[in-house]
Amino acid sequence: MDKETLLRGIRDTHAFIETAAAEMDDDALLGPAPGMDGWTRKDVLAHIEWWSRHSAAVIEGARSGIDPYPGDDEPWDPDAWNERILAENRDRTPDDVRRGEAEAFTRLVAAVEGATDEELFVENPHPWLDGTLAETVIEDSSKHYPDHVAQLI
Repeated sequence: MDKETLLRGIRDTHAFIETAAAEMDDDALLGPAPGMDGWTRKDVLAHIEWWSRHSAAVIEGARSGIDPYPGDDEPWDPDAWNERILAENRDRTPDDVRRGEAEAFTRLVAAVEGATDEELFVENPHPWLDGTLAETVIEDSSKHYPDHVAQLI
């Protein structure tokens, strides 16, 4: 894999998210997300936003040498993060979430575009990062976005 393949995968899998966010009115976004008990479609979109921001922050941190989550010695627990993301975003308006998700995706793409192939694909570039930056990006985007298509239909 190279950077262009990574970017194509991110863009291709995000296309449905972008279309769904643009086409749903506020009432639809505030409606229940199928298969996600207690979540609205807006919550799902905010969740996607957070994970895109996460990948961008990890890339930016790796490129600058600064841990994006300093002092966070807790074991990585995606379920705990997802609950936190849900709680932190519950009171946002649909327009704010739409705008935030679009901005987060733009930031992610820009972060990937700004990184070199070496930065993206070198193994364990920092003590706080297991694997490669590309693996983090793929987990947070092109593998993750399709997981939420059913909730945004």
